[in-house]
Amino acid sequence: MERTASPAPIQGLLHYPTHAACVDRSADIRPDICLLVPADRTAVEASSRDATGKSNHISVRAPYIAFVPATAQLAAPRGDPQGLVITLDSHTLKTKSRQVFASAARELPLWFQAWDPFLRAAADTLILLSQTAAVEVGCLDAFVDAIALHISYHYSRNAHASDPEIPIDQQKLMRINIYISEHIAENIQVEHLAALVHMSPSHFARTFKKATGSPPHFHLTTERLTLAKWMLSSSRLPLVDVAARTGFQTQQHFTEVFHRYTGMTPRAFRLAARSEVPASGRRTPGSQNPDTSSQE
Repeated sequence: MERTASPAPIQGLLHYPTHAACVDRSADIRPDICLLVPADRTAVEASSRDATGKSNHISVRAPYIAFVPATAQLAAPRGDPQGLVITLDSHTLKTKSRQVFASAARELPLWFQAWDPFLRAAADTLILLSQTAAVEVGCLDAFVDAIALHISYHYSRNAHASDPEIPIDQQKLMRINIYISEHIAENIQVEHLAALVHMSPSHFARTFKKATGSPPHFHLTTERLTLAKWMLSSSRLPLVDVAARTGFQTQQHFTEVFHRYTGMTPRAFRLAARSEVPASGRRTPGSQNPDTSSQE
């Protein structure tokens, strides 16, 4: 059976020869879509300039994946575990779209991020296969068929119509809130939340506000402050640690945002919360305050 050798790494990522890379080159078919799958704890950047001179750029970090044109310039950290670039040609995707939707007028959005466990699992398997000396082309074709069907079903859009205003249901809101609670100490961007529910950032911002009454950034900030209030009233952590654990880059930024939203500084809130103790634990006027000015 025909085999193809695993290719060399390209710009810090492993470029794997999927269906488009294995076709007969004499047919003049070239891959024109790349699926970027960063490895854990790594990020991949892609950039390009289109025919009109417009500049495009995207930075995707695990556990997210991204779709970019094959002509995009890629950059990834050297020395980190490798991720994967899966190349596909639009003809393959259109064929799969016809199978799924009985219509050829669909296309894949590019410069787009998504949270997709299936594609990450498929990429992990391909990475393991790429470490062998040779890989059967038939095996690659099977992977590409599954990946192309998945992409066509979940991400392709009607090429002749604007994106519908898809609402955010309770299941998606729960997914967003769980992600926020699990990553609240990190630098969460609106783009990350939008990718969780397979939406563009602008579409996500509109539908999220319509569903909750608040913009995503406001919701994220209130979640951080809710956790911060609990930490301030129930622990003796220094304010700098409370700030770090709730996702604020500096203690000063934490203090500014906390004061803007609550009308008091974090230290004043902590002192007020500790003064509101049950009668059995009420402090006397001369009791020592365990809070210290060094925490401000």
